[in-house]
Amino acid sequence: MLSAAIVSALPEWKVVQYGNTDTIAAGHPEFKARYLAGLEETRLFGKRPDLLVFPKSFAVNSNLSELRHTEIESLVKQASAAVEVRSSKFEALKYMAVRQKQRDDGEKGGRETPSFTVKVEDLVIVYRWLERHRVSQSYCQVFFDSVFAINFLDIFATIASGEGFSIETPAKSQEKATIMIPITCGIQVGKATGLPTFAAEHHVTKLGRHDAYVVPQGGGFELDAAAIKQVLLP
Repeated sequence: MLSAAIVSALPEWKVVQYGNTDTIAAGHPEFKARYLAGLEETRLFGKRPDLLVFPKSFAVNSNLSELRHTEIESLVKQASAAVEVRSSKFEALKYMAVRQKQRDDGEKGGRETPSFTVKVEDLVIVYRWLERHRVSQSYCQVFFDSVFAINFLDIFATIASGEGFSIETPAKSQEKATIMIPITCGIQVGKATGLPTFAAEHHVTKLGRHDAYVVPQGGGFELDAAAIKQVLLP
C-alpha cells in the first residue's frame, strides 16, 4: 500500500521491493541455510531497508529482494532514497486525540503519542548499510489512519541529544531493547483514504500443521508529495 501511495503522489518515481520477503517456515529443509546466509549478508553489508526509490526512467526490476548484495550493490547505490516500513495496530490520530482529551480533563494517561520504534540491535546494521551505500534512508510508520515518517539521520540526532526518546523492552518485540521516538518528532506524510476489512486465511504446512490467521484487505493511503519528499530527500 505504501509503495502504491508513493507512486501515486510522485509518479516520477519508481518504488522497488528490496528487503527480504522470504516466507519460508522454520522446519523447512532449506530454512537453516537461508537463515544463516541472511545473517552473514547483514553482518557484511548491513540491514536492507524494505523499499528503494528510483527515478521512473531508471532501468531496474520491481523486485530485488531475492538477489544477493554482491549482484546488485552497484545498482542499489544509485537509488534516490530508501524506506524502512513499520506497521502499527493503532489509529495514530485517534490515539493522540483521546490522549489530548484526557489531559484536558485532568486525567493521567500513558504515552501522549505513538512512537517510531527502532530496535537498539538494528542501529549498527542500519548504519552499516547507510555507510556502505550512501543512500538516504527513512522510517515510515504506517497506522490505520495515517502515515508518519522520519529520516534516519534525524533518529541518530535524537539519540545523540540524549533526550526526546525512551528505551523499552516491549513483549511484542520479544522484549528486545527498543528506542521509542514520538511520531511528532517526524512528519505526517499521509492519511488513510479507507480502512481495510479483515479476512481469515488458512495454510497447511508441508508437515501437516494448520495455521489460521487474519489479513487486512482493501483500504489505502494518500500521501502529501511535498512532505514525503522532504523526509526522503533531505
